[in-house]
Amino acid sequence: MTRIWQDGTTWRQVVDTAQLPHGRDWEDLATRALVAPPPYRPMPGSPVYHISIDDQVILVAEHDLRGPLRDLVTAVMAPGGEV
Repeated sequence: MTRIWQDGTTWRQVVDTAQLPHGRDWEDLATRALVAPPPYRPMPGSPVYHISIDDQVILVAEHDLRGPLRDLVTAVMAPGGEV
């Protein structure tokens, strides 16, 4: 997952679920997050997210993060993130 700010600054985090004791929880959250991703509607000055899960890629503006997708972004981007 990559967070991209307006000035081009990026912050990237990766979660390898195979290496985690609670990997199945991460996979379940990712599955729920992909059920109905919002349309890509960036706003000037607002960060956007590039989310890759297996072979699926989602681009989403920060203001459109809701439900499981928001939970996934919060968990992945948190230092030492946990589901």
